[in-house]
Amino acid sequence: MRVSTHTAAFGRAAGPPRTLLPALLLAALLLLGACEINRYNSAEDHYNNQRYAAAIQELDSYIQTGNNGALVTRSELLRSQCYYELGLLALQRESFDLAIKFFKLSNSREADQALGRIYKDMADKALEQDNQRLSLDFVNAILREIPDSELTAEMLSRRIGFQLDTFIDHEGAWQDYMKLFDGYPNNVYEVAARKQILRIVPNMIDYARRLYTTGYYSDGLRILFELGKYPVVDGTLNNQMIAEAYIGQAEDYLKGQNYLEADRFFRIAVQYDPAKKAQVDRRLEQVASLFITRGNELVAQRDFENALIHYQKTYDIIPDYPLANQAIARMNTIRENVALAKEIQVQAEKAELSGKYAEALNLYRQANNLDSQADFGTKMAQMQNLIAAQADPAAFARRIISEYRGGLLNSRIQRQRQELLRAYNPNEIRDSGWKFMISSGQFKYEARYDLVTPTISYYYVWQVNLRDRTITPLNKLSENLME
Repeated sequence: MRVSTHTAAFGRAAGPPRTLLPALLLAALLLLGACEINRYNSAEDHYNNQRYAAAIQELDSYIQTGNNGALVTRSELLRSQCYYELGLLALQRESFDLAIKFFKLSNSREADQALGRIYKDMADKALEQDNQRLSLDFVNAILREIPDSELTAEMLSRRIGFQLDTFIDHEGAWQDYMKLFDGYPNNVYEVAARKQILRIVPNMIDYARRLYTTGYYSDGLRILFELGKYPVVDGTLNNQMIAEAYIGQAEDYLKGQNYLEADRFFRIAVQYDPAKKAQVDRRLEQVASLFITRGNELVAQRDFENALIHYQKTYDIIPDYPLANQAIARMNTIRENVALAKEIQVQAEKAELSGKYAEALNLYRQANNLDSQADFGTKMAQMQNLIAAQADPAAFARRIISEYRGGLLNSRIQRQRQELLRAYNPNEIRDSGWKFMISSGQFKYEARYDLVTPTISYYYVWQVNLRDRTITPLNKLSENLME
């Protein structure tokens, strides 16, 4: 027990009591803080006694090493004020380059305003000396380096004058005017610049018109929309031009058969120029009629589903469009007739296969009345031919030959015979006349005609298809006769 007590006593003697540590730390912090305050106060004393360079030197050193954030911030502000005071001193001595340097280092609002005044004075002097390039350089310096300067509106107006009258940069002048109006509407300098900028506005308007009338709608509209934001154009006339551009764009969509987009752009045009409503309404009705026309074409192609889509699209343009209602009703009737015609066609084909040509002819006529088609017309003609062929095939074949191209074959054969009579005696010419006989295949006949002489003979032969009344030459001589 004695040993433990000794050890404990020894441990307490090894260092300062624990209650002393916070106090020591606090004392150290206070000492450091006091040191930093003294450094700041020293710099402030230099400032108060107009020893600005000495103050700046001490402030630079403290700002780099200081730990007290609040004092560092105050030091930066004090340093800025020192540079500002140095700038004023340089300005008093008319050392403008040095003043500019100090004001830039100050980087404060009041220094910026002083810097702007220096630039403005230099711009004025350059202008008095007729050095417009240099004057513009100082104007640019104000606008570039001091964007929130109290001189901004005046300098923008002045630069607009340079761009319009001296350096001819109309685009730059317009960009500056937009900045001027956006930042200082109805300011005395904006009003003055407005009068100047009006000189180039007519050219901008003409350029916009050339763009949209030659198909560059977006480019033309961009200029018109931009002009419309500023009091440099007649709003009504500007909107009329915007409407014209949209109408032109709508017409292009019409040419491309994009009717819905055409309708949308026509309606936008009316929003900008209500006076065009009657014109646009007529055009929209024409657009709707284009849907009807296209729908009718699809009906003729028996594409009823797409035809209905086109008819119904007109309702987006003209609600409950009467012509569309009529077209849909007509289409439904045609669709029903087409379906019925197909049923009758099946019956007609069965009658034809059974050799009941008169019955088939009647059925094909009924189908054609319901759905007039070239195929039905062909079938009706074939049935009439087959009915005649059934009654007397040879007589029908003779009739086909004699009616071919208005009796062409007969007349040319007789002409050939007359030529032979000039060279031979009648008893030297054997004329076979027309001969008809069954050929290979159903409802096909051969038609022959021979002209024979002692030295030359002509043997004409054709195949006659009684079903479709076609005539096919079976040798070269017969082919030549038909040409």
